[in-house]
Amino acid sequence: MAISPLPQLAVATPRGVIAGRPALKKKIANAFLIGVPFAGSVGCLFWFRSHPIRTVEVVTFILGYFIIGMGTGIGFHRYFSHKSFQTHAWFAYLLGAAGSMSFQSSLLTWVTDHRRHHSQTDHCGDAHSPIVDGHCHNTDSLRGLLHSHIGWMFDDTVTDRNIYGRDLLRDPIVRFYDRTHYIWPVLSLALPWLIGYAFGGLSDAWGCVFAACLRTTLFQHSVWAVNSFGHTFGYQNYDMGNNSKNNVFLAAVTFGDGYHNNHHRYPRSAFHGLRKYELDFNGIIITWLGKLGLARKIIFADHYLDEERPIVEP
Repeated sequence: MAISPLPQLAVATPRGVIAGRPALKKKIANAFLIGVPFAGSVGCLFWFRSHPIRTVEVVTFILGYFIIGMGTGIGFHRYFSHKSFQTHAWFAYLLGAAGSMSFQSSLLTWVTDHRRHHSQTDHCGDAHSPIVDGHCHNTDSLRGLLHSHIGWMFDDTVTDRNIYGRDLLRDPIVRFYDRTHYIWPVLSLALPWLIGYAFGGLSDAWGCVFAACLRTTLFQHSVWAVNSFGHTFGYQNYDMGNNSKNNVFLAAVTFGDGYHNNHHRYPRSAFHGLRKYELDFNGIIITWLGKLGLARKIIFADHYLDEERPIVEP
């Protein structure tokens, strides 16, 4: 369902958005967080032309993708952003560490940007919409896709943490990961190096680092694609007044976060896959965590809201 484009008018910066010089720090940080794994991914292509791919590199690639995927989807997204369940403090620290190793913005920045997206989805003030840019100008399809996928991370707007993260500023776990943000990307590459060195020597150590850069880049683009392609291509179960879509491919590569239309209907639900054929691995893991006593008060879509929005007919 398409929404009406905004007129090309000069619009004041909406509440909760800060424009100008404060965004310089964001641009520098994202240049590092995107540039390092991307450079390593390019190096990966050259490295494995002259070095055989060994089991330890495959294992660290798969395990690393799983860890940062769970840290982002279950940790950053469903736990810290939406409080879809409760857990022990020590386990919340583990989720924060896993998500922080994904070479994305800090936990505090990630959550506040995401909350801003939900507050103003595909309208003026949205952090990363293919419909409207950071200055509330409507965008064409290609320019909008580029903006929502990666361009928004280099525009001159940032999210006001006092508006979208007041509770987070009082959370010691969130504050800890905000202070130590750059330690975790380093560990994200250092741990594979150590594993590769332990099981195969120096050559496998560097092979594991290059593999880690590649899995990071692939996962980054999977998450960003939910912002861009997840608001452009797919199907809708619910009429939400925005362009959020359910995309099966994006759900597969993000372990369930690609059911974006469902998520916008029930943002606090621990499950995003709401129909039998919508496999949501993140939601399944949260259910397992509940059985192990690591998750409690899990919120499910079928009972946390009473009112219903219209369902889009096929």
